[in-house]
This record gives sequence, C-alpha cells and structure tokens, in this order.
Amino acid sequence: MASNNITKQEALADLWTLSQRKPEMKTRILSKLESEFDVSVDEFNAYDSTMSSNAGVDALDKRAEALADIPGFSQVESMSDDEILRIFEAKDELNAKIEDIGRPPTEAEWFRAGLTAEERISKLRPFYETKKAEEWEQLEYPLDPIAPILGPLGLLIEVIGGGLDLRYDFKEDLHERGAFTSWNPLTGFGAWDIAEFKVDPDTGRAGFSPELLAIEDELETLYGTKRQYNEMMQEGGYRDVYRLEEEMGSLNQIIMENQLLDPRSLGEK
Repeated sequence: MASNNITKQEALADLWTLSQRKPEMKTRILSKLESEFDVSVDEFNAYDSTMSSNAGVDALDKRAEALADIPGFSQVESMSDDEILRIFEAKDELNAKIEDIGRPPTEAEWFRAGLTAEERISKLRPFYETKKAEEWEQLEYPLDPIAPILGPLGLLIEVIGGGLDLRYDFKEDLHERGAFTSWNPLTGFGAWDIAEFKVDPDTGRAGFSPELLAIEDELETLYGTKRQYNEMMQEGGYRDVYRLEEEMGSLNQIIMENQLLDPRSLGEK
C-alpha cells in the first residue's frame, strides 16, 4: 500500500535512483518497497533492467555512426566492445551469486532486532562517551598523588580485570583509561588508572554514577543483540550480499556514466 500519497511507480522510480547512488542500501530499499508499496523484488529487477537498457539508447546511434570505421569500438571511445561485454557478464555473475545466497529474512525477529539495536547504539553511544569523559575529570584518588593501587599490583589488577571483561559485549567491571592519561608514575602514567578506585569529591561516590552505569547496561544489551545479528548474517552469508551489491553498484555506475548497452541484447555477441 502506498504511503504519504506517493504512488507505487513514483516510489519505484525514486528508490531505484537512490539504490544507484547508494548500492549498500539496496537490501533496505527492497524491503521498504515490498512492505510499503507492494513492489516485489522481481518488479524492481525488471525496472532496473529496463532503465539500464534504455540509458543512452538515443545517443547510441550517434556514437555508433562516429565509430563506424573503428574495429572493436561501437559504443564509446574509452572502452572496447570486449570490455563492455566483460562488464555485463560480470554483472550477470554477481546477480547469480546474490540469487544463490538469497535476501536476508527482513521479517525475522533477529533481523529487525539487530537493525533496531544498531540504530539505538548509534544514538546512545555518543552521549555515553561524553558523560563518561566528564565523570573521569571529576574523579580523584583520595590520597593522590600517592595512588592506593601501587606499581605492579595496579598492573596485575588491570590484567585480571581486563580478562574478566572479555565475557561482556560492551560493559566493564573495572573501568580503566589508556596509557599516558595521567602524570602519576604509580599508575603507570594512566595505564592502570581505574575509576572504581577513585572518588568524586563532590558526591563522595567511588567510580561512575548510577546514571552512566545504567546507560552502559543498556548498551551491553544492545551490543549483545547486535552480536547475535552479526552471527546470523555471517552464518547465512548475507554479509557477502552487501559486498556483492557494492560491486554491482560500481558496475552500474560505469554503465550509467557511459550509457552502455549490453552487446548481447544488440545481437553483437
């Protein structure tokens, strides 16, 4: 069913143009066309084929006339007929590979959850990083510059804490900063600068605020969902579809920019 008073044909034309400009979005475009405008994949492919075939038809005769006495060149000066044929054959091969893999199951719960998680992460993560940086600046060692976690012991805690954090997708039990974020040699110049051993002098609270940790917990859940999504995409080979569609987009760009026609459709091969 059409939405926003846009007809099915208008949606097909607009979204086809978008797919040529941003081939990495083709899967989402196909999903949108099918769910919102009742345009099937076959209809889209037929439209794509028609548009590609019609591109430059009027100019083809003029170019062919100009190249009539040049062996092996009938469409453009910059590309031989053999190279043009290779481009269209490569496009056919990519189409065949995409069809063999199939489209991602866009209605599957894991697929929709993964996309939702990615969108939420992209929105939430910058705010988390900003608040985290602000709170780091508030934290101080109670006995600074003599840190309570000294030398090798601090390094040991850093190694153990980092190892335990591997069980998470995003969050940490001990929050530490990287090297050279501090001038204190007792913390390895920040290499084992641990938030949980520092205090906010304004609140007397050790470590980060409950508000920041709540955002971190949400991000942990979101990254877990994203990991499952990525695993399913990898298992089904759907990631390869995106790569193949990018290659297809590059070929389509060459075809459109040069207004090429498939020599086979002209009976030349």
